[in-house]
Amino acid sequence: MKLLLLWRTLSVGGLLGLILLVILWNGWLTPIQHMPRWLELLILLAPLLYLVRGILHGRISTSVHAILISLPYATLGVWYAVSPPEQLYGYLMLALSVALYLGSFMSVKLVGKKAVQESAP
Repeated sequence: MKLLLLWRTLSVGGLLGLILLVILWNGWLTPIQHMPRWLELLILLAPLLYLVRGILHGRISTSVHAILISLPYATLGVWYAVSPPEQLYGYLMLALSVALYLGSFMSVKLVGKKAVQESAP
């Protein structure tokens, strides 16, 4: 039970960290914008905001969605990490998306293992 709490906490931390990072970096810190700020924030925040309620309540279906949604953010993190002006943003996005991925993956794995053990005769 404590292990499940640890993984869910990692998942919540990764999700909320990604949301805060996107808002702070794209909404406030970055001086160079190649597209309107509102559009960039909408594109990057919409998938994350979709996950908030389910992840906070510990829903397994939302954790599966979080596993899939975290992968493009990891790709974006690598993309930004190789660009010198936004290297810090890339590393932070990569770390937070990996935290979301690992936390969600291990939560689903532990709950699935528990369900199999309970259903066994």
